[in-house]
Amino acid sequence: MVTGCGLAFLLGFSSGCYVYPPVVSTPSPGTELRLDLNDRGRVAMGPVIGGSAMNVEGILKSPPDTAYVLGVTYVTYLRGEPNKWNGEPVTVPRDFVANTTQRTLSKPRTWLTIAAAAAGVAALVASFSLAGPGNAPSESGGGGGGTSFRGIPIGIGGGH
Repeated sequence: MVTGCGLAFLLGFSSGCYVYPPVVSTPSPGTELRLDLNDRGRVAMGPVIGGSAMNVEGILKSPPDTAYVLGVTYVTYLRGEPNKWNGEPVTVPRDFVANTTQRTLSKPRTWLTIAAAAAGVAALVASFSLAGPGNAPSESGGGGGGTSFRGIPIGIGGGH
C-alpha cells in the first residue's frame, strides 16, 4: 500500500516537470503548444474561449499556415485561473499570438524531483519505522524463572 501510494505521488509530482521554450521552427501536428495571446487576440477570441484569456494550451492539429488549430487542453486567464478543456478544436489566427512555446519535458527537473520525493518517502518510512520490527530480543527485567517471548510471559515452566 505504501509503495503504491508513493509511486502515485511520484508520478503525479513529476508530471509538473515541464518547461515551455520558444518555438524556433514550424511545429508539426501533434506538438503540444502554448499560445500567448496579444491584446487583439484576447478581444477577438473572447467569444470562443472566454474573455481575458491570457494563453491557450493544446495539441496542434494541422500545420500552422495562417492559423493554429489546437485541440485545446487548457485556457489560462489574466487573473491566473486555469480552465481545463477536453481537446475541443479551436482556431487561433497567427496574428492574435504574441508568443508560441512548446511543452517539453525537462529531464533534469524530473530526475531532481523524483530524487527529492524518493528521499522524502524514505525519510517518512524511516521515521515511522515502517520497515518492520527489529529482531533483537528485549530484556525482561523481572526474573522469576518463567518463560517469555520478547518480554511477554507465556506461562510455561515454573513461576508465579
